[in-house]
Amino acid sequence: MDLRKLKTLIDLVSESNISELEITEAEGKVRIVKAGAPALVAAPMMVAQAPAAVAAAPAAAAAAAWFGFAPGAHQAYTWIAASGDLLASHLMVALKKHFPDAEFFGIGGPRMQGQGFQSWWPMESLSVMGYWDALKNYREISGIRRQLKKRLLDIRPDIFIGVDAPDFTFFIENKLKQAGIKTVHYISPTIWAWRYERIHKIKQSTDLMLCIFPFEEAIYAKENMAAKFIGHPMANEIEMEIDTHYYRQKLGLAQDKIIYTVLSGSRKREVESLALILIETCNLIHAKISQSLFVFPFANQSTLDIMQQFLSRAQVQFEYKLVLNLTRDALKACDYAIAKSGTVSLEAALCKKPMLICYKINKFTEWMLRRKITIKYVGQPNIIAGKEIVKEFLQEDANPVAMSNYMLELHTNSAKRQAMLNEFEQLHRQLRQDASVEGAKAILELAAKC
Repeated sequence: MDLRKLKTLIDLVSESNISELEITEAEGKVRIVKAGAPALVAAPMMVAQAPAAVAAAPAAAAAAAWFGFAPGAHQAYTWIAASGDLLASHLMVALKKHFPDAEFFGIGGPRMQGQGFQSWWPMESLSVMGYWDALKNYREISGIRRQLKKRLLDIRPDIFIGVDAPDFTFFIENKLKQAGIKTVHYISPTIWAWRYERIHKIKQSTDLMLCIFPFEEAIYAKENMAAKFIGHPMANEIEMEIDTHYYRQKLGLAQDKIIYTVLSGSRKREVESLALILIETCNLIHAKISQSLFVFPFANQSTLDIMQQFLSRAQVQFEYKLVLNLTRDALKACDYAIAKSGTVSLEAALCKKPMLICYKINKFTEWMLRRKITIKYVGQPNIIAGKEIVKEFLQEDANPVAMSNYMLELHTNSAKRQAMLNEFEQLHRQLRQDASVEGAKAILELAAKC
């Protein structure tokens, strides 16, 4: 076990009300016991040669892709989960307009692969959720990171572009920058939310930060670091006025129903933690609004199957439909949204759907976050607006009674509903830039200096 990882675990136990913590890996186990000063009992283990563990919350994933500006020269970047796959694919399209012969490979998702990307590792092998998952998968993730670093240093790309997944990518960026390779990071980590001190590491690792939120550019300017607000790609993709009737026809949904789109997450753990809460919330809403219909969209078959299992075992009293790879269409077709925290909450806001945000994580990850987080809100619409325009139901507050009552209030209170929609429209206009084009321009300017 990496000594830095071990020290982190000891510090966690020392600073918390945890009296004992045991971590089991394939090679053995580590048990940390607090008795005055922290004591360590460890079985023999192979010492990892990797840097500090990848750990992000509430969810994190890492994957990488790279492309070339010219024959024999390559560009690399890393992305996070499904939303990162989308961002990276759009950026690839914009860059290929300037470099049609560019090559892309590394680790990437289906949208990137659809643009000609070749994946070095399966994306799923790097997907983790919370600190516990990060710790359990530490050896595999760090091993992939070592291999990726070596291959990129051997290839010597013109520019490395890290897309999200900061704990994974900044290590790579730092090593490449030290080797004289220009580096770009797409999507600023949430230094404005927690661990601001990371900005110094970012400055050492990254030549240019591409920001998707307007307030981020000024933060980096204070530290004399190059940064550019390019807008949020989704704001440009989603039309200002949604034709709900059209999307209901497209999905085969009844026009006379009150439709709720229920977004449980893109990862198995997210769906498992929220499934029963969401099902009971739907039951309670349906008890008051009999003409309601609930649409559950999923980004992959595995999460759809998990929800289907929960639905089959629960006492479901409402009409529902499960859809695959149609999340945005489902949002455009609905009247209301029940969304887990994350990028999808911003997507629902840009689709102008009255909504709530909910999320639930394990106690350990919650404890870690409460020590670090410095912002008041977790939902992206609220963070951007600087105020709560969408009600957040987190942890114990994420309960069916409270959530159903709020959604029913939105349905009956037209003034409250309209006020939320007005905020969504203002937010949409603020973020509506051609992010991929602007990002490509900034990257090309940097590439010209290579």
